[in-house]
Amino acid sequence: MNKIIHIILISLFSLTIISCNKDDPFYSVPSTDTTAPVIAEVYPVTTPTSDPSPNYTFSSTKAGTITYGGSCSSGTTSATSGNNTITFLTLSAGTYSDCTIIVTDSDGNASNSLAVTTFVVDTTTNTDKTAPTVTSVSTTADNQSSVSITDNITVTFSEAMDSTYVTTNTSDTYCSGTLRVSSDNFSTCVKMSSSPASSNSDKTFTVDPSDNLSYSTTYKIRVTTGVKDSAGNTLGSQYETSSGFTTFSDNTAPTISSISPTDNSYDVSFSTAIAVTFSETMSTGTITTNTDNTTCSGSFQLSSNNFATCIRMSAAPTASNSDKTFSSTPAENLSRGTNYKLQITTSAKDTSSNSLADNYTTTNGFTTYGTGTIKGTVRYDNYTTADNVSVSFAKSGTIVNNITNEDNGTYTQDNLSLGSYTISFTKSGFNDASMLATLATDNQTVNANVTLLANTCSAGTVSGKITDAVTSANVNNASINVRSGLNVTSGSTTGTTTTATNGTYTLSSMSAGGYTVEVNKSGYITTYFNVNVCGKSSNSFNMSNQNASVSENLSSGSMRIVLTWPTGSTARDLDTHLQIPDNASGQYHIYYSKKVFYYATNSSTSSGSDKVTLDRDTTTAPGTETITITKVRSGTYSFSVHDYTNKSTSSSTKLAKSGASVKVYYNNTTTTFNVLNSPGTLWRVFTFTNSAGLRATNTITHQSTPGNVY
Repeated sequence: MNKIIHIILISLFSLTIISCNKDDPFYSVPSTDTTAPVIAEVYPVTTPTSDPSPNYTFSSTKAGTITYGGSCSSGTTSATSGNNTITFLTLSAGTYSDCTIIVTDSDGNASNSLAVTTFVVDTTTNTDKTAPTVTSVSTTADNQSSVSITDNITVTFSEAMDSTYVTTNTSDTYCSGTLRVSSDNFSTCVKMSSSPASSNSDKTFTVDPSDNLSYSTTYKIRVTTGVKDSAGNTLGSQYETSSGFTTFSDNTAPTISSISPTDNSYDVSFSTAIAVTFSETMSTGTITTNTDNTTCSGSFQLSSNNFATCIRMSAAPTASNSDKTFSSTPAENLSRGTNYKLQITTSAKDTSSNSLADNYTTTNGFTTYGTGTIKGTVRYDNYTTADNVSVSFAKSGTIVNNITNEDNGTYTQDNLSLGSYTISFTKSGFNDASMLATLATDNQTVNANVTLLANTCSAGTVSGKITDAVTSANVNNASINVRSGLNVTSGSTTGTTTTATNGTYTLSSMSAGGYTVEVNKSGYITTYFNVNVCGKSSNSFNMSNQNASVSENLSSGSMRIVLTWPTGSTARDLDTHLQIPDNASGQYHIYYSKKVFYYATNSSTSSGSDKVTLDRDTTTAPGTETITITKVRSGTYSFSVHDYTNKSTSSSTKLAKSGASVKVYYNNTTTTFNVLNSPGTLWRVFTFTNSAGLRATNTITHQSTPGNVY
């Protein structure tokens, strides 16, 4: 007997149903948009109209599908957010007062029912069956050349047009609308700033490009058959200019519109990006910079040493602002408290290959963040020190600190950020005094000495003589401009005059106080010096013999050092001493005993223009001594001032109280050093190298033997 075994496999499974209800803590009501679109009429159908398929414009706050009601319908079934223009399907003659429109958004929210304003279609009155034509395009007639890039485009028709059918593209360069302008055979079209503006009884329509047209480019104008006249007649065929119009060639050199950081700015970040904006679109391939080394290459250059070397940039300048603005970032952080200048060379060109007319170099450059110290001595007009004087420091009109000077007349303010400061000095019984001082490099110390005048001082007259710093010759016909305050080199003047034939000048009826005198003459470096005015009083002092010396313009690479000490100075004979590199890898000492050095023979005997000379040596106040270096070379220069008269007295304060100052003229810059308030006979003023530039030494020690200064 056969046994049949039936094996039934039952598959077991479990079904878990997770039910969420309002009582479940994880339950949340699904979010649904319940805001319905709002629609409104914008342009009703002109009534009566002879056009059986008239346009109608309405606005909607949301996109959606369109439902038509009543006697009107259209092939347009979707709406966008904003204005929507639809064309009704062909209508019979008659009055239409029951047409409605509803827009339903994607969430099913239906708008209000918009009742189309009643209109009449009267085809029987339309006797105009003539298609309109384009009669002219102006100001850019077909085949016209040298058209301005700012011109508008105007089209004139043979009759009045329905302005709702004359449209153009205003949102992009896609060729849409019935009036189009293109430079690439209508692959793209010029974006217009607004819809065509009608005039001439709706016969003329003008469009304004949203940006200037391109130079030396041919444009064509197209009018499609979508335009209609006021009777509803369309253009018989598409209109297109055969040759188009051509804009004029660009022969204008680009200029620099702005830079960042701005010229003469301070406290700039070490990691700042450098940017320059041109007056027009530039050829990006011509804006280049050095990215491999510190050689000054490319059209975009940044330097801290007058472009002997340039800062290496991290990458080529990046373009923005329609290729008008270019920016680049240094490969490494810039040095602290350092001045940098930007130069754009003539290799930078615009898209028409016009070069910059001249190299552009910032005048003052920008200075990265750093700090320095301003200190000095306050004295009365008899050269004794003044104590208990309030000293305030203001930057850009804001006071940053107030201090009181020491018993010995000195004051010191350190940790000042770089920039220009107005220092004000006040004390009861004395006129207020003010002085400008500038910290230009990190860790710089500026000496700013000032004289306080009694408040009993009256107006007075200042006079003196202007001479050539090298030859001592009188400088006539030099312009003298006076400004209130010490070290004030710009702004409004309080008096002017001109030097006489013998170089003298006179400034009369000047109010008591401190002034800056500017001396300016063609062929000379503009020079500034300070004077104090105190007329009849118990403290009055000699205001004549306020002399100054001016230096002729120097060739690039030449340096001139001028020491001066004023009338009434406590010092009589101050001497300049300069140690220079010679041709034998050694040093040579220039002073009154060795007044000239010739590099041709490496000695003081020979001739030639490559030399260092002590040009002027004075032995009494007011005094001037001048040294000229015709060609600065590699190596270290060191300059000092020695008090010859008091050389045997180590504790002498005659030099400290002398009012002596040193001006250094080099490569179109003037640097001033003022004597310290410290006893001694030898003032170490500065050192100079090509790599480091001028570095203040500013110490006073004692030296009894002039030949041993160096």
